[in-house]
Amino acid sequence: MLKVKKRNLGWTDIDMDEIQLSKLVSHFNQCLKAEGKSPKTVSWYEQMLSVFTRYLESSGIIPVLANFNLEKARSLIVHEQNRGLSPYTIQARVRAMKAFSSWLFGEQYTGGNMLANLKMPKAPVRMIEPLITKEIDRLISEVDPIVRTEYGQC
Repeated sequence: MLKVKKRNLGWTDIDMDEIQLSKLVSHFNQCLKAEGKSPKTVSWYEQMLSVFTRYLESSGIIPVLANFNLEKARSLIVHEQNRGLSPYTIQARVRAMKAFSSWLFGEQYTGGNMLANLKMPKAPVRMIEPLITKEIDRLISEVDPIVRTEYGQC
């Protein structure tokens, strides 16, 4: 439950540490919607951040703002790595948590960006092999002749 230090006081008098993360994620989603983010983007952030909340709950930790910190974020990363999740999935979760942390600071829920020092976990770099001349020629030969004449012959 949200505790206030005194009755009928302002924003700065609220004990921010006790605010439920689920409520803050809802506020974050509202801001994303107001900024014109797509429904898929808003849903993605909600899914990514709910992983952290569920992780805290499964660890016996109350999912409140006080428990959204660097130590627990790193603990989640290790947990997800141990589960064998793709490094790209883990990076996506970290990106969402870092964006949420920046938003919390910007909205003055926190005195600083709690995850500013959280490093992105490494993932393998995907090398894309370029097409060879034969493959390029085959692609061009499949293009409609009208289109080829409009853009010139290669």
